Amino acid sequence: MNNLNWDNVRYFLAAARTLSLSAASRALDSNQPTVGRRIDALETQLGLRLFQRHSGGLTLTVDGQRLLAAAELMEEGAADAIRASQSDDSTIAGTVRIAAPEGLGVCVLAPRLPDLYRRYPLLDVSLEPSAASADLKRGQADIALRLFRPTTADLVSRRLCAMGFGLYASADYVVQHGAPGSLDALPQHAFIAYGDGLREQEENVWLEGLMGRGRCLFRSDNTLTRLSALAAGVGIGVMPHLLMAQPGCVRLLPQHEAPSRTIWLVVHGDLRHVARMRAVMDFVADVFKDHGASQ
Repeated sequence: MNNLNWDNVRYFLAAARTLSLSAASRALDSNQPTVGRRIDALETQLGLRLFQRHSGGLTLTVDGQRLLAAAELMEEGAADAIRASQSDDSTIAGTVRIAAPEGLGVCVLAPRLPDLYRRYPLLDVSLEPSAASADLKRGQADIALRLFRPTTADLVSRRLCAMGFGLYASADYVVQHGAPGSLDALPQHAFIAYGDGLREQEENVWLEGLMGRGRCLFRSDNTLTRLSALAAGVGIGVMPHLLMAQPGCVRLLPQHEAPSRTIWLVVHGDLRHVARMRAVMDFVADVFKDHGASQ
């Protein structure tokens, strides 16, 4: 595989991970014909058939599966090279890519970015709110917020704060249905809960234990979708306190708390001493310190 075009390999990786030309084109911010041409060029260079194409998408051939393992090593090597080129940077300027869960990225970090830009006017931030965890080893982001502590040796994590949860509803819901005066009153109400993918999260298990025979009218694994349904008056939900600076939403039964989660700030070890990474990490830590102090 000498003199392989790395761009062609990138397109192959995206197609191999999504098993769809259209999905790969979206992941690469490209278009389907370009993805197809890149893969064709790689197959021609190698003299191998990497995919079987069919109406349902793509299937990796045996040769494609072998190349996938090698291509992932190339990807890690490319990310290592980028990190090495950044390691002696002492200027607080340039781009920092942050990956974060949707709720934390949209409701907590994004509103505070003007403060960061005032402090460091030469910085650019790429914020990617997503339910999926970005792979820092493969260079998918520079730093990440996670709700679990990573165990990978190359990653360095910093505890930011505990994220507490409680019961919330919209003010309109309370006007129409009343506020439960005790846990025993909850089964008379309607609820918003997590979907099947996150149903076993501790805070959702806690909520479902309180529902009793109450009706669960809406489920979603997406935090912002649940928040939107709650604000619209669909029912009572369990929400992180730090997302609930929302006009028209009220906390219910504040003496009762769901199990909390810990928020971790994670960076690849090769980047932790880069000046702009340190600056953004310190800023993010301050943001969550403010939220933690206000709960």
